[in-house]
Amino acid sequence: MMFTVKKVKAAIVVGMCAAVLAGCGKGEAAKTDDKKAEDPGKVKLTLMSSLQTETEAGLEKAMADQYMKENPDVEIELIGVPMNEMSKKVIALNTSDDLPDAFSIAAEFIPVAAEMGILADHTELLGEDYLEGLADTVIEEASIDGVMRMSPWFVIPTGLVYRADWLEETNRDGIETMDEFKEIAREFTRDGHWGFSMVGTNNSSGVSRFSQFVKAYGVEEVFQDESGKWKTDLTGDKFKQALQDFVDLAIKDKVVPPGVTETGYPEASSYFAQEQTGLMITGSNALGAILSANPDLEGKLASVPVPKEERHSAALNVGGYAVTKSCEHPEEMADFLKFLTDKEQAVQFALDTGRLPVNDEALEDEAFKDPAFHGFIQAVNHVVPQNRFPKYTEVWDIMGEAYNTMMGNGTSIDDAMAQVEARMAKLLEEENKQ
Repeated sequence: MMFTVKKVKAAIVVGMCAAVLAGCGKGEAAKTDDKKAEDPGKVKLTLMSSLQTETEAGLEKAMADQYMKENPDVEIELIGVPMNEMSKKVIALNTSDDLPDAFSIAAEFIPVAAEMGILADHTELLGEDYLEGLADTVIEEASIDGVMRMSPWFVIPTGLVYRADWLEETNRDGIETMDEFKEIAREFTRDGHWGFSMVGTNNSSGVSRFSQFVKAYGVEEVFQDESGKWKTDLTGDKFKQALQDFVDLAIKDKVVPPGVTETGYPEASSYFAQEQTGLMITGSNALGAILSANPDLEGKLASVPVPKEERHSAALNVGGYAVTKSCEHPEEMADFLKFLTDKEQAVQFALDTGRLPVNDEALEDEAFKDPAFHGFIQAVNHVVPQNRFPKYTEVWDIMGEAYNTMMGNGTSIDDAMAQVEARMAKLLEEENKQ
């Protein structure tokens, strides 16, 4: 069965953006007509949604509208807040005691929000019967100390998407190892094409991909030893080799489009959609973005887990909502969140966006046997658990500086490693004093 992006109805398309990753408006509420808003007899649910600032805004609103049609006593208001602003917004609203009923949450913010004491017990909220249908890895990433602190809606596992038709033109059967990945990237670089859509910016988009690349070399960015002290592999030979290999793709092998340090996710995805590149480390949601931008690529894409040097590696990237303790209608909220993960809803949402279902029943649908999904489904079995280091964002900044300065400023590997060692030593020393 070919991967097909379903045509979205005109009523939905109106609210969507044309660019691959361009955001729709910020802070705008998507809700029903004013008459409903004025009806005091209705149960009102307010959700701060990151999707309302993205291309999936219309799809989410359509699902909310469908739920309200089936449940006329419920009014749902979706307020758009970009994900990179969500944590600051939540903290500010908590200070003013004005939290919404639920908000989109990233896995790295769960420990912070849990420490703030604002999250409901989602294990109790959703119920054991519902949780039995979720994948264990999803429950683990959504939990703190054995208690679920969010309601998972979808996952965006990391993998390698590639041009299956280009690979057929080579004498290779697949992409399993890092050596094969590098060789195929060189073979794809021809006739005005480049092999690899690298995201080389020093930001979360760039470092999140580099993080999976180095983990494939067996690197543990930060970990605790038996005594509970934080340690790192970023000062060792495995990271040094991974860093050099990553930079060489752009500087030595020249399999990456020029201007890589300024190439963010939108640009890298656009290169792929415009058929200028044939390999990209990314989340499964890129499938929807790429095919929306270039429907002619339907049937020409495939995916595999991130190639291994020592192991495969993936981030699960669970997306969903966290219900706050201030929610006055938790049962109705839980019912709506379960509605989003219903098989029919979840499969269609995945086909439209590349954001995969969290429940096993939906994942077993025939649609996900397509080669475009294959590697991302497999990647779920290679997830490296979410790092709980309190200052993990600083670790990412250190990693991003290393590859970005090597590719942008010509910094040597030894100088880059010296900077990594100095910054990590200071960071770990400070944290281990806590």
